[in-house]
Amino acid sequence: MFDGEYYRSEFKDRMSSAESLLDATSVSPGDIPPLDVSRETRGLIIVLLYAAYENLLTSLCRGLLEAAMKLRVGNHRLQPGLKLLAIQPKLKSMTDSPKNIWKTGATLVATLSESRRCTVSPSIFPNDGTNFKRSQLITFCEVFGLGDPAPILREVWETLDAVVQQRNNVAHGLETPENVGRIYSEQELRTLIQNWSNRWTDFINWVESQAVHRDFYRRPR
Repeated sequence: MFDGEYYRSEFKDRMSSAESLLDATSVSPGDIPPLDVSRETRGLIIVLLYAAYENLLTSLCRGLLEAAMKLRVGNHRLQPGLKLLAIQPKLKSMTDSPKNIWKTGATLVATLSESRRCTVSPSIFPNDGTNFKRSQLITFCEVFGLGDPAPILREVWETLDAVVQQRNNVAHGLETPENVGRIYSEQELRTLIQNWSNRWTDFINWVESQAVHRDFYRRPR
């Protein structure tokens, strides 16, 4: 079924890269390096933390959908959230125009009733348009029936929206990496990296503990 080892290893490697970058640009008290880029580096590490989180969520989604497809059960036996993903392209078509409700509605009902065919695509992601803030994670967990992620992520849950906003500010040119880096001391950033490494690993373990069971994907007979 679902194996979380790849995701744990990938995330650990990304956190190690962020920590190595911080180590390489660390400035000890009293040192006067020829070029001090420590603040810029701290800002860029926030971008790396966001990237690791976004990649984790999208790759987990693909892995879960691939596991659902391997069960070879029809849409009618899928759990509700997976049924929603199975008809997502048709739902999108319906919302483009009111006329499509009547043109597509019948085929949508037929798709949900498929007894042999699974129309879930691993390329679909339940994007809610919030740029991976906490509400996006909640949507992801609701679709897959995982439960509340807040008790699992703990410290990360409290800092997630801030990291996402700071990354977006850098990505869209609203702030420079140096400005974002000023927010954090080196030790604060080391603590943040460690928290993300620990809590997102906990999250992967939490997903894996549920996704290894067939009934996570399908309704029992």
